[in-house]
Amino acid sequence: MPLTPYTGPFGRPELQHLLRRSLFGASPADLEHFAGMSLEQVIDELLTFTNNTTPPVKSYAVNGDPNAIDPAVLFGSTWVDTPRNPPDDPDVIQERIASWATWWAQQLTRQDRNMREKLTLFWHNHMPTQLSVVFNSEALYRMNQLLRTNCGGNFRSLIHDVTLEPAMLIYLNGQFNVSFAPDENYGRELLELFTLGQGSGYTEADVQAAARVLTGWGIQEEVGGNPTLPTTIFRPLFHTTTDKQFSAFFNNTLITGQSGPNAGETELNALLDMILANDQCAIHICRELYHFFVHGEIAPEVETDVIQSLADLFRQNVDAPDQMLTVLRALLTSEHFFSADVRGCMIKSPADLLIGDVRMFGFPLPDPGLTEADHLVHLEIFFLVNYAGQNLAEPPNVAGWPAYYLHPSYDQLWLDTATYPARNNVLVNVVYGTIDTPSDTVLPSNADLTFRLDLVAFTQQLQNPSDPNQLIDQLVELLYVNPISAAVKQQLKQSYLLFGQSNDIYWSDAYELYITDPNTTSMTAQLVPDILRWLVGDMQKAAERHLF
Repeated sequence: MPLTPYTGPFGRPELQHLLRRSLFGASPADLEHFAGMSLEQVIDELLTFTNNTTPPVKSYAVNGDPNAIDPAVLFGSTWVDTPRNPPDDPDVIQERIASWATWWAQQLTRQDRNMREKLTLFWHNHMPTQLSVVFNSEALYRMNQLLRTNCGGNFRSLIHDVTLEPAMLIYLNGQFNVSFAPDENYGRELLELFTLGQGSGYTEADVQAAARVLTGWGIQEEVGGNPTLPTTIFRPLFHTTTDKQFSAFFNNTLITGQSGPNAGETELNALLDMILANDQCAIHICRELYHFFVHGEIAPEVETDVIQSLADLFRQNVDAPDQMLTVLRALLTSEHFFSADVRGCMIKSPADLLIGDVRMFGFPLPDPGLTEADHLVHLEIFFLVNYAGQNLAEPPNVAGWPAYYLHPSYDQLWLDTATYPARNNVLVNVVYGTIDTPSDTVLPSNADLTFRLDLVAFTQQLQNPSDPNQLIDQLVELLYVNPISAAVKQQLKQSYLLFGQSNDIYWSDAYELYITDPNTTSMTAQLVPDILRWLVGDMQKAAERHLF
């Protein structure tokens, strides 16, 4: 049964709900851009994208000398297509990984108005790799780009490529899965986490059979004694050539053993065809989408009316190149997605929390041409997301972040006695903090720069910010998913904008005077930037800031 489409009003509240879930934050510019569009027009734009990213570049040095590390790569040039030489130099690996991490943060903060980056993170959570295990800069970058390129495409094609990606072969021991010592690690996670779901009905014998199907794949990083980029290879001599029998859960499928150079690809395709033919695969993927974009808990009626309907659509489009976009469109344009129960029901992930604030407030970022400054600022942003409880490069395990799968707490797991104060510190840091570049940069133009949020510039994007009532209303709308009481708004206005007075003119005159002349000698007007910082800093501390 098709999912019931949304037919209610599509005004600013509905737009904000959609953008908060599909982007990292919704800025005033985002809201203005989509204002007046229909739901279908907004969805069309959100779901239209390509992977047009440019690769990370070398912006690292030692004591100001870029040739002291990774000399094979010119400063300011990309390293992704240059093999490491020697390949096991941990300092070079670490610098390249840091470059990749900051590059990823750049994609997040500078995302276009589409879902590419949110979907990339969704798949990274669903089929994760961990930096500390892979510890291969080129492989990590390749995996991240694979997810980005295929995030809205065909699931079978994606899981095929993920299976053979060097980062995954390293992470789950696929490179060590050989005929004389089958390793079940990837075969188990392929069935349990990536396609069918835990407890769906497959057997231990199915895991063992899948492992034998996948024997023989490896990674090559050297040819003739010369280092190369990590490349997936198939080694026929290490492949199990006997037949692989699967259980009744898979209709007693027998995958005929193959030999020769094409054996691995032939059997892998047979394995994926068998998995995709099982109804549980569609259900599992659609549940994962729901957990990530809508809510953790899936009520029985939601399972029937939403998940099963999405799964039907998934199966109907099993061969479509835009299969996942088709399923996602149905979910995000459904009556259920816009229901009152779904709005404001989730706790933000640290990425949603911090990246959302960076984008919403327009925290100043270096010009991309300032490669060192851009690297340093985004490395700080990457670390702040980590500090708030989500190391993007290091999901806690192969299941991803517990907030997306662990019943019954789900997203409540983002908050505990350690992460709550850290999250609050991050929110306040966006308002009060600065990011500075050092003096010893390679390029003088990148040295001694300071980046700090300009709240006066931010308020200039709002409607009539010199009116304290309108200013408070708009800040509440942007910062909180649910409204706050008139009494609290009055308290905020009087305590901060009116200097403890009762007449609105105290703020209006001061704000307008400061905007007209930022160098004014009026002591009251000079306080405008600080007052805005105090006001927003206080609003950042509210528990409501963690919901979306």
